[in-house]
Amino acid sequence: EVAQYFVEEAGKKDIDIGFDLQPAAVAGDSFLLRDLVDNLVDNAVRYTPAGGTVTVRCLRGAGGGALLEIEDSGPGIPMHQRAQVFQRFMRLDDSIPGSGLGLAIVRDIAQAHGASIELADGPGGAGMVLTVRFPA
Repeated sequence: EVAQYFVEEAGKKDIDIGFDLQPAAVAGDSFLLRDLVDNLVDNAVRYTPAGGTVTVRCLRGAGGGALLEIEDSGPGIPMHQRAQVFQRFMRLDDSIPGSGLGLAIVRDIAQAHGASIELADGPGGAGMVLTVRFPA
């Protein structure tokens, strides 16, 4: 539901945005969880260049938890900067509008829900896959 807004935003940049959404229950604050999804999809669409791809996945995790994955074909985040992007006001590309608060907010919401966040290279080393693992 939250990600639907970004279909139009992705269309403005000719980004192919796709969804693989399976039912997966997460106990928590629905307002905060919507904010988490909003920040993650916004970042993926914002940083993916025109003609790229963004995929949003919701899956049941092993052991009954839930996984939220955002995969994009953007520039990715260098390994040595991955921990830093969760700090407030951290920006890797000043040419793209933003405040540098999105991933700090995501981190705080994930922690409040007992979830962990992983950053990995996308398929073939291009882009990025961000995974939020929610406990059962």
